[in-house]
Amino acid sequence: MKMGNRFLLILFLMMMLGNVSAATKFHMQNNGVAGITGGKIGIPENAKSALTTQNDIYEYWQQKMETDSLQQNQGKSCPVFLRKAILPTGLIAAGLVTMAVPKQTVLSKYRIHDTMHGWNPNFHTTADNYLQYAPAVITLGLSAAGLKGRNDLLNQSLILAKAELLMSVVVQGIKRTSKVERPYGPVYTSFPSGHTAQAFLSATFLAKEYGHISPWISVGAYTTAIGVGVLRMMNNKHWISDVLAGAGIGILSVEFVYLTHQHRWGKKNNLVFAPTLYHKGGGVSLAMTF
Repeated sequence: MKMGNRFLLILFLMMMLGNVSAATKFHMQNNGVAGITGGKIGIPENAKSALTTQNDIYEYWQQKMETDSLQQNQGKSCPVFLRKAILPTGLIAAGLVTMAVPKQTVLSKYRIHDTMHGWNPNFHTTADNYLQYAPAVITLGLSAAGLKGRNDLLNQSLILAKAELLMSVVVQGIKRTSKVERPYGPVYTSFPSGHTAQAFLSATFLAKEYGHISPWISVGAYTTAIGVGVLRMMNNKHWISDVLAGAGIGILSVEFVYLTHQHRWGKKNNLVFAPTLYHKGGGVSLAMTF
């Protein structure tokens, strides 16, 4: 049998049950599924009538394992997401504060803008137009080159696409409703900063996929994102309130997508046990995928 070929090896371990009184226990760890307990197949009564073939049995247990796994992951992920949402929510709140305080106060977006723009009134660069995408491009490039991340290339692409869509909808929706004037003139699409949201989305994406390899990967990613935010202000394109809110939205978009991306496309169970029913008894099937 050649390497790389996929085949499904099903080993039937038959046990005639009949009037079995001995208690036999089958337990699959990590998913909490019980197969045979006390000589009876652990399938709900209302489901038994529909399970008439081996394939039905196999599909039933495979679906049940996936459902149980999703429920367990969701239960654990929500508190984690709430903790991770503290920082980006704080950034958005800080941005709103700089908009709400009086113009003459130190925290006012106007005072901060005048200070930063006053350093070099003629400053101009287009680097921020490209740096905003750099961490995301690096992430996909590393994966394509064979460096294993948290997900494979397919799932990375799906996660990034969903995060980009979510971020774009949120940013453009707020821009159209808030209608905040930009620093350079009568253009009312300032709040929040789309460039900064994109930069922090990209940075968070890289940190999630490869930050476990070295903390410096995350440091470099977020340093790039912060640089984009600073350049947006120095280019006289945005207020600090726009940049802070954009950063928060970018981070939240990625965190939310990772929370909801439970199904891993292209991945199958390598080993599955499935109870088997027959008219005179039953047994257990072991399915292995190579």
